[in-house]
Amino acid sequence: MRSKAIVHPKARVAAWTLLLVGVLASSPATAINPAGTADPSRASAPAERSWTIDDIVRMESANGATLSRDGRSVAWIRSTVETVDGVEQRVGNLWLNHLDEPAPGQLGDAEPAKPEPLQLTRGRNGMSSPAFSPDGTRIAFLTDRKIPGEESAKKVEGAQVWIIPTGGGEAYPVTAFDRAVRAFGWIDAETLVVLAPESKSAWELELETRHDEARVVDDTLHEAPVRLYRVAAEPGGTVRRLTTNDDWIDSLAVSPDGRWAVITAQQSLSYEFDGKVPPQTRLVDLETGTSRRLFEEPVDGRTLLPHSVAWQPDSAGLYFVDEYTTHPFYRTATVSHLFHHDLTTSATERVDLDSEPGLGRGYATIPGGVVTLLADGVYERLARFDRTGGSWVKTEIGRREGGTSHVRTMDSLVASADGKTLLYQHSTATEPFQLYAARLDADGLGKPVQVTDLNSGFADKPTGRVDVIHFTGARGDRVEALLHYPLDWTESTEPRPLILDIHGGPTARDRQAWDQRWPAPSVLWRERGAFVLQVNYHGSTGYGLEWVESIGGGHYYELEIPDLEAGVDWAIDQGLADPERLASVGWSNGGILTAELITRTGRYKAASVGAADVEWISDWANVDFGASFDNYYFGGPPWEIPETYIEKSPFFRLTEVTTPTIIYTGTEDRNVPPHQSWSLFRVLQQLGKTETKLVLFPGEPHGLRKLADQRRKMQEDLTWLGRFLFETHTEPVEAIRAGTLIEALVERAGAARVEGVLGRGENGVPIPETARFAGQEVGRFEVTRAQWAAFDPAAKVAPGEEDLPMTGVGFERAKAYAAWLAERTGRPFRLPTVEEAKKLAKAGGSGGNTLDRWAGYAPNPADATAIRKALSEKVSGEAPLLLPVGSLSGKKGGDAGEVVFDLDGNAAEWATGEGGTGEPIGPSADRSTDPRGDGGKPTPEYVGLRVIVSE
Repeated sequence: MRSKAIVHPKARVAAWTLLLVGVLASSPATAINPAGTADPSRASAPAERSWTIDDIVRMESANGATLSRDGRSVAWIRSTVETVDGVEQRVGNLWLNHLDEPAPGQLGDAEPAKPEPLQLTRGRNGMSSPAFSPDGTRIAFLTDRKIPGEESAKKVEGAQVWIIPTGGGEAYPVTAFDRAVRAFGWIDAETLVVLAPESKSAWELELETRHDEARVVDDTLHEAPVRLYRVAAEPGGTVRRLTTNDDWIDSLAVSPDGRWAVITAQQSLSYEFDGKVPPQTRLVDLETGTSRRLFEEPVDGRTLLPHSVAWQPDSAGLYFVDEYTTHPFYRTATVSHLFHHDLTTSATERVDLDSEPGLGRGYATIPGGVVTLLADGVYERLARFDRTGGSWVKTEIGRREGGTSHVRTMDSLVASADGKTLLYQHSTATEPFQLYAARLDADGLGKPVQVTDLNSGFADKPTGRVDVIHFTGARGDRVEALLHYPLDWTESTEPRPLILDIHGGPTARDRQAWDQRWPAPSVLWRERGAFVLQVNYHGSTGYGLEWVESIGGGHYYELEIPDLEAGVDWAIDQGLADPERLASVGWSNGGILTAELITRTGRYKAASVGAADVEWISDWANVDFGASFDNYYFGGPPWEIPETYIEKSPFFRLTEVTTPTIIYTGTEDRNVPPHQSWSLFRVLQQLGKTETKLVLFPGEPHGLRKLADQRRKMQEDLTWLGRFLFETHTEPVEAIRAGTLIEALVERAGAARVEGVLGRGENGVPIPETARFAGQEVGRFEVTRAQWAAFDPAAKVAPGEEDLPMTGVGFERAKAYAAWLAERTGRPFRLPTVEEAKKLAKAGGSGGNTLDRWAGYAPNPADATAIRKALSEKVSGEAPLLLPVGSLSGKKGGDAGEVVFDLDGNAAEWATGEGGTGEPIGPSADRSTDPRGDGGKPTPEYVGLRVIVSE
């Protein structure tokens, strides 16, 4: 981001299917070759394992991971998507893992046991910042869940501190402030220090009474001070104001012994904009509230502005990060240096990282030193620094036999107080992220223990090949990039479309890490047959100070554009990219560079420009950090160098653009003002040289927060890029609404088939297709007769009945089928439990194949009996009311938006009850859904099965 922080088919059904499939967009499971035909090597891939937009939107993550002081327990927040009051939103819940204690000196060469996670909370709110109490018996966290009691709830705004016992029990609120708590820390096992704005003044309360929402910018007179408070760690804990400062504390780091806190406090509300009055760093006595200034005097000739403060385990000193730059005033393009401050001697020194790119994705303190991640282009380098004999001894931690192979692809380090356990996140460009713990010794890391099991539905979805490449860019410099291959790529494949995905910042970088997100869901593009190129152009971080500063002082655009073009040329020269099918996409600085790129060349056949500047004069005053950004990169304010601002603005060159361009902006964006997107759109629209489209996201800031908006952005891009890059692309049909029978019919038409019958192929045998639904991976359809026949060759399937649900089998035979399936596939298939089956049936809703549908009403018990009797006497066939699976209805699950069929009828389904007994669960075609009940049990001819996958 540009930011300083930032059914067996009957004839008529078959005809409908062919008609609808013909007008819908190509299935993601079918890649398109340059001739515009389906690639046969791709067409054989299992359709159900294709990627969806909801895979990206609803992706689980582990946030705020932390260790207990003894290193035995891990607390973390699982972020998921739930429907709250009819709206999908991200929620967080707290999980706890207990780690096995390693033997002394053991590096963990033996396979460590995976800790079983325990879910501590089951809320539907946001959550952040979990922290163990010093004795490890409780965990405090921030959440915006409702405070109990109507009067209290009315007064409370935003996130408050809650506590939950680690041994189990209900969470309870500790604070109920009238403004959101911003941070907290444990002083001791019974006391917290809390960072929050002062309570509302009479003036503010009067404005609320008058519904006056006017706001004065940088209003130092009325902006509430942000202070520290001591709070008892008990329900409705007593509060004591600890500090009476009149400035705005914005960070808090509490010493392990609870005696001290290091805070930074802003002295100006416009510092982000102009950088003129820097914040202060202070050491606060947490008993008395008194404080003293730290780092008031320059160290080695430079003023230190600490952030990311972390205390030594013994509280005798602390570490912090300072951003280094050669610019005399602005800290806009920097490398991160690590410093140590001794509390006893007040000595401050820089830790010599012996690394020009500086600190990377974080560090963790250990007794006598630190463990760091050092920036190394698309990678990180893991190293430890031990203070020995007055100097720092560096040990690079590489891949070791019997240890972890994750050392170059780590993130978010946390160390235990004894320095023996390291917690971290690991991913690569082809491996989704998980949380791990490993034994840390002086000479390396042991075998990691996987703590989380996120996004299990991704397990057998393809992630393809990603290469780290290098080529010559601007000034003859070596440029590094990531090249993501089409998922169906083979060496004999003809050149493919290429999408240039430009990162924001510019002081960001593309890394060898999992990077599927709404601005650039590359796996969706690659699934459609495209290369995706990510270039770490001049001005990116991770390559040293000279590289990151190279585009400052008026050189913005001058080096980045040649770097990007050189990367595209390299892919074309290698015979990989089709020069006639190129596109550029980007959000924030990536959008800014894309907008510039299309003014210089017409070779890009499509562009996606998100939240991008095109005219810099108005940008200067309309952005929260306008002066600091623009003065740095352009060399001064616009009234001093107007020619530079005009020269650098693509707005005045848009007459040259012939690239079809889609444009996005949030209407409340304070990083790139929305009027910039309007300017780009109106010029292209009025010139009429190319197609253009502007998509507005009402109420959204720089990054889209609403899941519906994230979905819309990705779908718009898929449609736009598809029109200009893929020859067989067709537009989606807006007339088909979600949740309708037509949508279900279309979904069923795209289901996996083997020789014409439903199921994915496994050595030529139809295996049930699965989908993510209601928190589990479940069979997309009831097990069909053709699928059952693969297990039981003695089963006779009449022609035309292959896709009917398999019914009339007993519970033990149903279990045997699931066991056979697990053995055949190597995946943990089983029957659902009664509780799981009831949850699925409830999520399935109503409207499926039940007796109500056939009768035209909900028959009461007497009528239902009479109907069944008439059917048995007058209609031939064992179960004449059954329909081919998926004939009527499909429901989208809450996890990945995939459709599951017949949860609301057709056959009841076997489930495992207490004691291992079988119980048929869910509605069936022979029973009424009379809300007063007594619909009776389904007859055996209407009891089938559906499999699920254990997680």
